[in-house]
Amino acid sequence: MVILTSCEGREFDPVEDISGLARNWSYWYVDDVLDYVVDNYDTIGYYSDRITAITSNLKDTLSIDFTYRYNDDDGDSVNVLSSLLQIKDSIIVTTDGYRYSDKFWVHLYTVYPGIVNYEGKFRVDFYETGKTTPWAWSEIIYTKTSENYRYSTPYSKSETKTGWY
Repeated sequence: MVILTSCEGREFDPVEDISGLARNWSYWYVDDVLDYVVDNYDTIGYYSDRITAITSNLKDTLSIDFTYRYNDDDGDSVNVLSSLLQIKDSIIVTTDGYRYSDKFWVHLYTVYPGIVNYEGKFRVDFYETGKTTPWAWSEIIYTKTSENYRYSTPYSKSETKTGWY
């Protein structure tokens, strides 16, 4: 492991910093999209003393594209597309795109076929600015937790794995 010290006294830990960035981006480009899934608790209901009739809002298909694009004055730019496709109870989230800055370039993507029914991998490849071969990667595995998730998320995320090419 390489540890460098900056002028301000902060230790640079590549594994921690790269893992933290990947975790943050998984929140913005995958978790945020999963929040739009229509589940069994998103219902229209009729309640009376003896009868409770509940039907799910989603009867057929939901398709939403989330486009993240911006250019900051400091040179940071983002071009990421995340998509949610839900057909009844089947859910697919895909993400693909890039972030560029003076410090690094990254390719952010879900490993084919995407996060399917809360199962899959989100990966980030890190490049030196201007280079075409990645030098590091980070990966987060999504796992479905349970069918009964009324008060929590229906998935969990693994600890971020980081490595070098």
